[in-house]
Amino acid sequence: MTVGDEVRESLNGWSAREWRQAVSHACDAVDETARKRYPTLGVAARFKRTVRDDVEVFQAMTAPDIDFADSRFPVVVQTDLPDGRPDIADLLFGVHRFLHGHEDELPQGCEIAAHADGVPMFHISNGRLKLRASAALGLLGIAVFAPENRDEVIPGSYQLGWQQNIFHVSSWWGWQNHFLEIVRNAGIARSPLDFGPEWANWEALR
Repeated sequence: MTVGDEVRESLNGWSAREWRQAVSHACDAVDETARKRYPTLGVAARFKRTVRDDVEVFQAMTAPDIDFADSRFPVVVQTDLPDGRPDIADLLFGVHRFLHGHEDELPQGCEIAAHADGVPMFHISNGRLKLRASAALGLLGIAVFAPENRDEVIPGSYQLGWQQNIFHVSSWWGWQNHFLEIVRNAGIARSPLDFGPEWANWEALR
């Protein structure tokens, strides 16, 4: 499917409160975007690099007060970072693969939690991940605003929101710089996540 198809299916899942579908198709939208951006790289490398490129978009759409660039996650998942501690790109690629049946990518398991008040963005216990479905919005932001996707097509009724702003997807394909200008003008303070004692239970995936 095209990026536009994946975005549409993800937003359909979101509207129906089919959270796993929403996250799975949003991951696929990023995967297809990464294929355009880095056509010579392998699947994992291009997906992770695209998320790291656009982490500011992801954090704005999911949890604007979290500094995802400097956050590390005590989850048992493969990482290519020198210190061996997974970042948000490692985590999301593990989720992407897990949702497509590659359960060895997250051997302790992964659960997609409802998007609801009081549900934390991440819950990690003994390396097992519970991820709130709003991660789909961050992934969709990466895909929709990516310059590579300027020529994608989607029906006019689909939209994303950020604070008081509504972005009709059909009109916002590729407008990453303008979206980030809006976000940066809001001046939101961010800090990295601290999982504290969970690191004592964490082991790197060999």
